[in-house]
Amino acid sequence: MSYLRLVPLALFVSSMAWAETEACGNITTYQQIIACAESRSPEVLRAESMVNAKRAATGAATQLLNPELSVESVKDETDVSLAFPIELGGKRKGRKEVAEGEAGRVEQELFLAKAQVRKQTLLKLLRLRQFYSEQGLMEESLETFTKLVKQYEARLLRSPEQEVTLMVFRVAKGDYGFKKMEYDEELAGLESYFKINTGLSIEVIKKILPTTSAKWPVLEDHNADLKSSPLLALYDSEIRIAQGEVTKARGDAWPTMSVGPSAKFTKEDGKNTEHYGVNLSMPLPVLSLNGGNKATAHALLQSAETRKNLALQELQAEKDRLLKIYQRSVKALEETPTGKVLDKNHQRMESLFARGVVPSSLVIEVHRSLVDFEKTRSERETKAAEAYLDLRILHGEAVELNL
Repeated sequence: MSYLRLVPLALFVSSMAWAETEACGNITTYQQIIACAESRSPEVLRAESMVNAKRAATGAATQLLNPELSVESVKDETDVSLAFPIELGGKRKGRKEVAEGEAGRVEQELFLAKAQVRKQTLLKLLRLRQFYSEQGLMEESLETFTKLVKQYEARLLRSPEQEVTLMVFRVAKGDYGFKKMEYDEELAGLESYFKINTGLSIEVIKKILPTTSAKWPVLEDHNADLKSSPLLALYDSEIRIAQGEVTKARGDAWPTMSVGPSAKFTKEDGKNTEHYGVNLSMPLPVLSLNGGNKATAHALLQSAETRKNLALQELQAEKDRLLKIYQRSVKALEETPTGKVLDKNHQRMESLFARGVVPSSLVIEVHRSLVDFEKTRSERETKAAEAYLDLRILHGEAVELNL
């Protein structure tokens, strides 16, 4: 079975289509940012370099051995022979199987590297959109408590209750000041990721971020066969390599025979004499039949097949886990209030506090709850997106999520 059959067609076509585009040219959509990262990510470039190296090694493994020329001359006698090495027992076939298996493995690793880059870039874009939403709430809270602290500090006479309120507002202001530092550090990390993987600035990316997910995709085929998963294809490549090692070990038990024409030129009593014949030489497999290497190769083949069977079971369990995470996360996201609803209630609360109807403790609690809720919602949204993308990778589908 050719190793190319191990690569799912959907993933192959998707990757090739993206690679053919002007990925990092005129960026107008967030999908183009993902394509840009796929084309220039360091992980993808390293994987591509390994593919090129293994493809070259495949050609080297199948090349024929050079003949050997031997010339021996003693006084009036000259012996000339040309020997062509002939590998018996399938040595060349074994080398070819090993080389093709290794080439198949690195090509599969390249496809998976592209899939992981697409996944990570999409999640980073999602996080950047979430970041600006969370940052807006955090900065609004910081601005609110900064204003309240100034208002209370401006009062020349404060009641004990007002003194306590001022202290509480100062603590809240300091807490949001620390949160602002954390968000600034996170933004620097996101900016570094996009700079390395796309060369684009945050200012450019910010204009074309994905929107909030209004409706999540429905996973229809929950019982799809995982035997064609690209994650299992890596184990198929390992099996092919092990099979090549078995063939190679069997071939090494056979000698490499050298055969070719020979000529002997002599000069005696002024007469030249020429004799022609055939030379043949090879080591005799008497003391060793390469039994140790053959046993080792067979053991490695059995180990590769066992690892594949175990990996299939693990993938099935992982699929079930991801499916539960996705379904539960989507259900929770659909049942919780959106940011617009919360913001509307937040503005009403601010109005009530300004009229003195709502105590200061509720002001602090509402702001804290809003910031924490938005962050928790973002985390759950990320879990849903990551589970969905991992499921698509698992099934060898195009790594994409329309947001």
